[in-house]
Amino acid sequence: MTARSRLTAPALLLLCLAALAGGAAAVRPLAEVQAQAAAEALQLESRGKHSGDKGGEQKLNLRPIIGIVSQLGDPAPKGHSYIASSYVKLVESAGARAVPILCDMSKEEVERRFKAVNGILIPGGAQDLRSGQPFFDTVQQLVDLTIEANDKGNYFPLHGVCLGMEALSVAISKNHSILSDFDSENLPSPLFLTDIAASGRSRFFSALPPQVVEHLQTRPYAMENHAHGLAWTAVEENPRMKEFFDVLSLSVDRVGQVYVSTMEAKKYPISATQWHPEKNAFEWTPDKDIPHHPDAIEVTQEVANFFVSEARRNFHAPASQDEEEDLLIYNWAPSYTGKHKFKGEEHKFKGEEVDFVESYFFPLAPEFERQLAAKRQARQAQQAQQAAADVAEE
Repeated sequence: MTARSRLTAPALLLLCLAALAGGAAAVRPLAEVQAQAAAEALQLESRGKHSGDKGGEQKLNLRPIIGIVSQLGDPAPKGHSYIASSYVKLVESAGARAVPILCDMSKEEVERRFKAVNGILIPGGAQDLRSGQPFFDTVQQLVDLTIEANDKGNYFPLHGVCLGMEALSVAISKNHSILSDFDSENLPSPLFLTDIAASGRSRFFSALPPQVVEHLQTRPYAMENHAHGLAWTAVEENPRMKEFFDVLSLSVDRVGQVYVSTMEAKKYPISATQWHPEKNAFEWTPDKDIPHHPDAIEVTQEVANFFVSEARRNFHAPASQDEEEDLLIYNWAPSYTGKHKFKGEEHKFKGEEVDFVESYFFPLAPEFERQLAAKRQARQAQQAQQAAADVAEE
C-alpha cells in the first residue's frame, strides 16, 4: 500500500491545498526523486572542494563535538535534568562526541560551551516554551548564538527534533502561540516532500541517499510522537517564519490535520524534524510502534551522518585537552530507564515505563558547576604537585 492510499480524502485535499499555498508540489515519482538526489550528490561533492585547500579537498574538523540540551521533568529525579541516551548515540554513531548543555546553566556557561562545540542538537521531550522558562531561554540563546556565528562567516549547524523543532518555531516566530494541537503520538508515518525537497534544493534531503528519501516517502519510517506541532498554514501566516524557513515535508495526523514535519533555514545550517530519527535505532519501548526494519535503521544513520558532516565544517574547540575532558558526557553514566515497570530506588521513579532505554541525569546547574570546579581544582593541584616534584628531581 502506498503512502497516498492510506490517507483519507479530506487529508489528501488538505495536502493539495498546503502544496498550492506553500509553493510546494505533490510527491514526485520515486524514480525522479532518486535521479535528482543522485545528481545533487555529485553537485555536493563538487561543492565540497576548494581549490585553495591542500589536495583540493575541503578542510574538515575530524574531532567534532555536539552540544545536546538537557531538560527538566520525567524521567529525571527531582533536582536533576536529563538527556535521553538515544541522542548521544545518534551523534556518536556518525563519529561525533557529545557535551551536555544544561537547560538551567548561566548564560556565560552556555556561551562557553557553545564556543567549545561544533553543533547543537535540541532533543525531543516536553517543556514549557515560554520566555522565562529555563529550557526555552537556553534554546533561544543557542539559536541567537548560532545565527550570530553564521552571520560572521563561522559555519555552525543546529538541529531540532520534535520539541526541538517546536522550540525553534517559537524562537524564530517570536510567538509562543504559533503551535497547534495534533493527534500524532505514536504514529510512524510517511513524509510528503514539498517541491523544494523533491527538486533537490534542500540541504537536508539532498544529503540523504536516494533509497532513504524513497523509503521516507513510501513507508512509515518517520517516527512521529507529538501532541503539538506547526500547522502548514502557520508558516505562511507568520512573516518571520516564512522569511526564515523552507518547509521540506508535510505529514498528516490521525484526524487528517496537516502539519510541517521537516524544515530548514533558508540562509543558515539550521534544520528540524518533527519526527524522531534517533528512535528507529536506539529506542525499544514495547508500548511504541517504533520502526526497526533495517531500512528504518538506515534512516537513523543517514540523518546522523548529515548532521555530523555539517558539524565537521565548524572549528570551535575547547581551550585545552583538560577542558575537553571535563566537558564530554563521558564524565556521566547513563541509567537504564527503559526497564519494564522500572522502579529506581536511587532516582525514585514512579514505576511507569518510560520512552527512553537509557537516560543521563545531571544535578541542577549550580551543583553541576560546583562539581566541575572541584574536579578542575583537584587536577590543578595534582599538576602543581607533579611540577614541584619534577623541579626537585632536577
